[in-house]
Amino acid sequence: MSLNKKASKLFLICLALYLGLSIVVSVVLELAAPGNNDLIFLMSSVAVSIPAFLIPALIFRRRNALPRFKAPRFGHIVIAVIIGAGAIYLNEALSFLNEAVFFGVDIQSNATTAETIMDLSIPTMLIALAVIPPISEEFIMRGALLEVWRRYSPIGAAILTSLLFALLHAAPSALIVYIGVGLLLAAVYLITRNVWLTVTVHFINNLFTALAAISIKSFGGLEEAAETASESAELAEISGLDIESLMGSQSGLMRLFVYYLIIAAVIIVPMLLLLRASCKKRSIGMYASEDKLPAPEGEEYAGSAFSEGPAFEGAEAAAEPGEKGSMWKDGLLWVTIILLVILNVVTGLFEFGVIKQ
Repeated sequence: MSLNKKASKLFLICLALYLGLSIVVSVVLELAAPGNNDLIFLMSSVAVSIPAFLIPALIFRRRNALPRFKAPRFGHIVIAVIIGAGAIYLNEALSFLNEAVFFGVDIQSNATTAETIMDLSIPTMLIALAVIPPISEEFIMRGALLEVWRRYSPIGAAILTSLLFALLHAAPSALIVYIGVGLLLAAVYLITRNVWLTVTVHFINNLFTALAAISIKSFGGLEEAAETASESAELAEISGLDIESLMGSQSGLMRLFVYYLIIAAVIIVPMLLLLRASCKKRSIGMYASEDKLPAPEGEEYAGSAFSEGPAFEGAEAAAEPGEKGSMWKDGLLWVTIILLVILNVVTGLFEFGVIKQ
C-alpha cells in the first residue's frame, strides 16, 4: 500500500474513532453523571481527542519511519508565539468575514456552544480548549497527514489538510475561520517541519479563546458581558472605527475584516519570513538536506535515491516534493471527504434552524 493511501486510511480510521468515541463517551457520561457539563466536556476532550487523533498519529509516524520531531530552537518558539498572537487577529478578521457572509442569519449552534462553555470551570476551559486540541489536532493534521502529502505538492497538501481540518470541526457556519487558520498552521509546518511550533501557534490562538470565555464568565454570563461590551463599544474607537455601528451592517463587517486582516498580516508575514530565513541559514526544516532512506513499499519518488537497509527514526524524510502520482486521485481520500461533507450538511441543518433540536 502506498504511503498516500496509508495517510488516507489513517484519517478515515481517525474519523471513525472520533465519531464512535464521541457517541460512546457522551452516552456513558450522561448515564454516569447526568447534567455534569464540566465532566462531560473535559472527558469528551481527553477521552475522544487523544485516542482518536494523537495516538493513531504517533503509531502511524513510527510504523512508517517518519522523522522524529526535534526540539525547536528557542528563537523559533518566540517567533511561533508572535505568529500565534497574529493568528488571534486573523481569527477575528475571518470571524467578521464570516458574520458578513451570514449576515442576518440566525445561527443557533454558536449561542448553544457559548452557553455550554460558560458552565465550565476555569481548569476545564483551559485543558479542553487550549491544551488538548492543539496537541491532538496538530499531530494528526500537520504531523502525519501534511508530512506525507507535502511530498506530492506542498501547496496542495496545505489546502487539503486545511479543508479536512475545517470539515472535521463540523461547524459549517465557521468553515471560513477554520480553513484560514489551518492554512496558517500549514505554512508554519511546511517552513519548519516541526509540529511543536504549530502546536505553539495553535495553543496561543486557543488560549485567547479560553481566556476570552473566562473573562466573559467573570461578568456573570453572556447577557451581562454583552451589555458591558456594548457600553464599552460606544466609547471605544480603533483608528476612527466605530465598532458597534460597523457590526450592524455587512459593509461595516467587511471594513472590520479588512482592518483586522491588515493587523494580522503585519504581525504574521514578517515572522514567517524571519522563520524561513532562520531555517535557510541553519539548513533545517524546508531547507534540510534529506538523508537517503529506502522508499516505502510500493512507492517511487521522482529524483530521489535511497540507501539500502532499514529506515531509521530521527532522520529527515527522504521523499521530497515531486513524488509521482497525485494525492487527489486516491479514492479512499474522496470517500472520507464525502463523509465529512455529509456530516457538515447534517450539522448545518441544525445550525441554521432547518431541523429543530
